Amino acid sequence: MTLVMTNIAAQQEPISDPAEAGELFDEEIERPNADARYGQSIYYGPVGARGLHKERLHEEDDLRVDIDVEAGRAAVNWLVDGSYAVELPPEGPLTVWYSADAAPVVVPAEKARVSVATARRLVQEYVATGTRPSSIEWVTGE
Repeated sequence: MTLVMTNIAAQQEPISDPAEAGELFDEEIERPNADARYGQSIYYGPVGARGLHKERLHEEDDLRVDIDVEAGRAAVNWLVDGSYAVELPPEGPLTVWYSADAAPVVVPAEKARVSVATARRLVQEYVATGTRPSSIEWVTGE
C-alpha cells in the first residue's frame, strides 16, 4: 500500500519508505504557516485520502500529528479508533492549524503528550508497517 502525507496546504506527498517519511516530516515541521507560526496538523494515510479541509471523513486517514516545534510537543492521534499516543505528562495545550484556510484549533494538554522526536519516530513506524505504531502507549477518551 502506498501512503501519503497531507500538509497544511492540502498538498499530498507520496511516501516510499520510513527514511523519506522522516525527511518529509522534518521539512514540514520547520516550515512556518502564513501567520509565521509552527503549529500545524499533518495527516498520514493511503493514497487518495484527503485532509480535513476537503470534507474528509476521519476514516480516510490513519494518523494525525498535531505539532508545534516551538512548544516541543505533539499530539499523535490514531484516527481509526480515536486513541492518542502517551509519552510525557500533560504540560500545556497546543495551537495548530489543520488548514491554511481555517482558524487555528487548540489541542488539549491531555492529548499533546509526545516529544517532537517521538512523533517523528511514530510516523516512520506507521510508514514501515501501515498499522498503528506499537512502540508507545495509546489511550482513548477525551
